[in-house]
Amino acid sequence: MILNRALIGLFLAAIGLGMAVRLIPLVSDPSVLTQIFVTEDGYLLLTVARNLALGNGLSVAEGTIATNGIQPLATFLYALPYLATGGDKVAGLWGVMALAVLISAAVTWAVWRFAFRALAVVPGEGGALPLLTAALWVAGPLLLLHAMNGLETGLYTLMVLCTVLYAGHLFQRREGFSWGDRIVLGLLLGLVFLARNDGAFLVAALLGTRFVQRLISGGLVRGLSDVVPPGLLSLAIAAPWLAYNYTLTGSIIPISGQAQSLKAGFADNLALSPVKLFETMFPMLPLPGSVEAIPLVPPIAGAVVAVIALAYLLRRLSVADGYRWAVLAYALYGCAIFAYYSLFFGAPHFLSRYFAPMAPLLIAAAVWVGRDLMGLVLGAERRGLAMGFIGGMALCLAMALTVRQVLPGVRSHGHFQVVEWVEDNIAREDWVAAVQTGTLGYWHDRTINLDGKVNPAALAARKADGHIFNYVVDSEIVAIADWIGVAKWADSEKAGFKTVFGLEVADRDRNLAVLLRREAR
Repeated sequence: MILNRALIGLFLAAIGLGMAVRLIPLVSDPSVLTQIFVTEDGYLLLTVARNLALGNGLSVAEGTIATNGIQPLATFLYALPYLATGGDKVAGLWGVMALAVLISAAVTWAVWRFAFRALAVVPGEGGALPLLTAALWVAGPLLLLHAMNGLETGLYTLMVLCTVLYAGHLFQRREGFSWGDRIVLGLLLGLVFLARNDGAFLVAALLGTRFVQRLISGGLVRGLSDVVPPGLLSLAIAAPWLAYNYTLTGSIIPISGQAQSLKAGFADNLALSPVKLFETMFPMLPLPGSVEAIPLVPPIAGAVVAVIALAYLLRRLSVADGYRWAVLAYALYGCAIFAYYSLFFGAPHFLSRYFAPMAPLLIAAAVWVGRDLMGLVLGAERRGLAMGFIGGMALCLAMALTVRQVLPGVRSHGHFQVVEWVEDNIAREDWVAAVQTGTLGYWHDRTINLDGKVNPAALAARKADGHIFNYVVDSEIVAIADWIGVAKWADSEKAGFKTVFGLEVADRDRNLAVLLRREAR
């Protein structure tokens, strides 16, 4: 009993530490607030959120370029701190980080509640393992970064969990849904999609499993009556965003997704995806890049995840409760996410973030299978003690890695050298550009994006010309400032680029290159 209380105390301490680390930017000076967690792409979304709060609509570049290269629900939510502070960049960012902390707390609670159902905890069995599942989520170093990145990841994970929890509650009923049930489910499904567009996979998975469940027990008409109304309502909620996307770019897919997939080949990410799934299932074991590159690591990691996931699903689906249908839907959503980003998408460096909403299910699967293995090896009486010990060790490792990456000097943002050079050398009324414009575009309003992730004109130029040089030469851009790789543009003869722009800075130590329009030098 004393040992069990000690383990519960450790699990709660891990949750407390995970939340305390998230509070660091709120109690630190601006240099920490602005650089510790918010990523390059996070700053892209926050630039749009700030412009929205200032009355410029969904836009970048001082409100002059309309965009849909964001996820709408997070953008509207994060616009609130900027609205409250009159668009102040530092105070508004503080508000965004405060919202991220609150969302993390809500996700921790939701993971805990989900784990009770996912692990089929029965009255009297105790809540240690659901608490361990929640603690692993909140203390995991990579999941911490995804939750606090200034993007939609934390909010999206919360919406996925809330929707699965509610659907599981409904699926346990033998009778059909009431109209109130259909409306609430439809609202949640619509919000999931607005949180991130790949939420469409969860919509399809939940409605599909409910249809099969009711088809088996009640027939075709009853099945359709439970899924068509919430499906139509979710579509109605998504419709304005889809219409805006199509009006802006001729596609319902946001331009960020189009830009990231522009040069992606089929299955380009498949070699890396199993490793990222492994890191999502075991948040205390992030693998270094050098290990990921070892040829045998991805197939081994993939095999481990596949065996655990399959063993878990076979055991969980054998438990005769309605909630197993929700677990099945969550798993089908996960399979769709894995297939889509592995086979049809680019941006391999974002795979970990794209898989992050699957973490609650994957962690719960590992906990369940671990519990079964300990029971086989040590017997039912000792498996609880063994799981507590293993869980405690995993949490200690996760907490150590989490604390390490927020120590001073361990992590750097990677883009503030660009911001600093522009602030010191370029007038605020002059236009600058970069391939990576999230951080720079947030701090220098007159910044033009060149990779097309938030700039429809740049994306159109890339598609039409195969390059961006015509677009840049014909623009008002005075300087291009980015990482050192952009220095090679100085030798390009396309569109007469090298006669218009000259290399001003090529600093490999700072990872900084700047090209200036010759007439402005």
